Amino acid sequence: MIKKKRWLTFFLALVPGLGHLYLGFKKLGLQYMIGASMCIMFIPSMPMVFPFALAALWFYQLFDALQKAAWMKMAAAEHERMMFHPDSFGAPWSMGMPPHIPDYPHDDVNPVWVGIGCVAAGCMLLLITAFPWLWRILSDMNIGSILLSLALIGYGFRMLKNNSKV
Repeated sequence: MIKKKRWLTFFLALVPGLGHLYLGFKKLGLQYMIGASMCIMFIPSMPMVFPFALAALWFYQLFDALQKAAWMKMAAAEHERMMFHPDSFGAPWSMGMPPHIPDYPHDDVNPVWVGIGCVAAGCMLLLITAFPWLWRILSDMNIGSILLSLALIGYGFRMLKNNSKV
């Protein structure tokens, strides 16, 4: 198992997706790069929404890369311990219980949400280019802030529904 340096992961993760590519998460790294590029491209159309989305994506991918690097370091240390220390768990004469090794954190992206995001972005881009007069009316009404607040409220209710302890 190849050990990855956390400090190098941090500096590479300053560019969205590059830290994940360094760690070997190619698909995830490309998704972060594409997401950041899309946010940058849409900043002129909605300057109140997409800088916030870019900042949220940047911070999330930075901390996710650091978490994955820490997990990889812990997994490499456990692998090394089990391979090179005969008195630890894994030796044939050992009768102890194995230590708890945390599972790898999986954050699978639901393709339905990706599809919904693509349809919404496409509709917004079509609205901006095909109907600029309608877009000016909607932007005067602060429709971006209204949609963002409704999305945050809806996501909050979804999180409360899925994680209720009652």
